[in-house]
Amino acid sequence: MKLIQKPMFKMLSVAVLALLLLIPAGLIQNLIREREYTQENAINEMTSVWGGEQMLVGPYLTVPFDAPYTVTNSDGTEEISYARNYLYVLPEFLNGAVDVQPETRKLGIYEAVVYRGEANMQGEFKLPDWTKAGVDPKYIHWDKVTLNVGISDLRGVEGAFDFEWNEASLPLSSGLVTNDIYWSGVHSPVAIESQEELRFKFSTTLRGSRRFSVVPLGKQTTFSMVSPWAEPNFEGSFATTKYEPTAEGFSAHWEVSHLNRNYPQSWVGKKYTPVNDFFGTEFIKTVDNYSKSTRVAKYAILIIVLTFMVFYFSELIKGAKVNALQYVLVGLALVLFYTLLLSFSEHIGFNAAYLVAALMTVLMEFFYARSVLGSTKLAAYVAATLTLLYSFIFILIQLKDFALLAGSLGLFVILAGIMFISRRIQWEEE
Repeated sequence: MKLIQKPMFKMLSVAVLALLLLIPAGLIQNLIREREYTQENAINEMTSVWGGEQMLVGPYLTVPFDAPYTVTNSDGTEEISYARNYLYVLPEFLNGAVDVQPETRKLGIYEAVVYRGEANMQGEFKLPDWTKAGVDPKYIHWDKVTLNVGISDLRGVEGAFDFEWNEASLPLSSGLVTNDIYWSGVHSPVAIESQEELRFKFSTTLRGSRRFSVVPLGKQTTFSMVSPWAEPNFEGSFATTKYEPTAEGFSAHWEVSHLNRNYPQSWVGKKYTPVNDFFGTEFIKTVDNYSKSTRVAKYAILIIVLTFMVFYFSELIKGAKVNALQYVLVGLALVLFYTLLLSFSEHIGFNAAYLVAALMTVLMEFFYARSVLGSTKLAAYVAATLTLLYSFIFILIQLKDFALLAGSLGLFVILAGIMFISRRIQWEEE
C-alpha cells in the first residue's frame, strides 16, 4: 500500500514555519551572548580588587649614562652637550619557580577563578664590555644604577617582597625608572661599579587572575610551575620542555636560551621589546556553560526540521489534521528548550541543566503529540526522535577532535532514516 501525500502547499507551509522559527532561535543566541557579557563584567569586577593577569619581567639592570654630542651655535661655534640614555643589562642566568594555587570567588551566580602564586627567582648578572655596548664608563651615573622587576599588577603583591642582592637585603620601591622594557613594577638602587659578583635572589606572593606568565630575560632561563589546576592552557612563544599531569594538577618546566629569542644581553634605549616573547599558563575554564549553550543552539534548525518531519509523516500515516498554529506551538516548545537550558545551567551546571531541559521538552511534546495526533504510538515516535536528537547533540558537544566526524556521520544516518521512511510515499497532488 502506498501513502498519498496531502497538498504540496502544506509541506511548503511547514518548511516556511520551520525557517521562521529560526528568528526566536537567533534571539536565544543573542540572549546567551548577553548573559556571557554579564558574566564577564562580574568576573572583571571580582578580579579588579584581587589582581589581574600577572607577568614577571626581570630582574634587569638599568644603567643611566650621558652620551656626548656636538652642538653648533648660531655664531658658528661648537660646544659639547649631553643626552641622558639608559643601558639595559639582562641576567647571565635566571632560575625560577612558582606554586600557583587557584581559588574560586563568587558574585551572585557567577564564579571567577583567581590564584595566589608563590614565586621565587635567583640568578646572576655579568657586566657587559662597556666599549662593545657603546658606553664610556666615565659617563655612567654609577650612583643611579637600578635593579628593576616588572610586575603587571602591583595590587597583587601580597606581603613582603623579599629581595637579596649579593646576600644582603635590598629594599624595593614601586615603579620603574623607565618604560622602555615594561610599564609597571618595582626597583631599587644597586652598587655595581666595584663588584665582580652580582647575584640576586627574591621571593614574593602574587595574587592574580586568568594567567601567570614570565619573560625569560636570562641568557639561560629555567622555570618550573606546579599547580592543582586540572585544565592548564600553556601559551606564549616557548613550549614546555617537560610537562607532567599529576593527581593534584600539573607540573611544567621551561628552558629558554638566549639563542631562542631576538634580543641581546644588553642594549641602549627602546631597540627591543622583550615582553613579546614569554611563556605562561592560563587559569580559566576552557569550556563554560555559555559556550556549550551556544554550540547546542546552533543545532536548533536540525531539531525543528526533524520534529516537524515526524509530525508531517504522522499526518500521512494517521490521517490526522495538524494545523499551522499547532506546528508553531510545537516549534516554540522546541525553542524554549534553549532558554530552559541557559537558565538552569547558571544554577545547577550544564550537564544537569541539559537533562532537565530535555526531559521537560520531550514530555511536553509527547503529551501534546498524543492529543493532536490521537495516537500514543505516534506520540512515542515523536518523543523517541527528540530523545535521540538531544542525546546525539549532547554527545557531540562533549567531543573535541572527533566532533566534525561524529556530526557528519550522525547527519548521514539521519538522512538515511528519512529516506527510508519516505520511500513508500507517493508524491501526488490532490
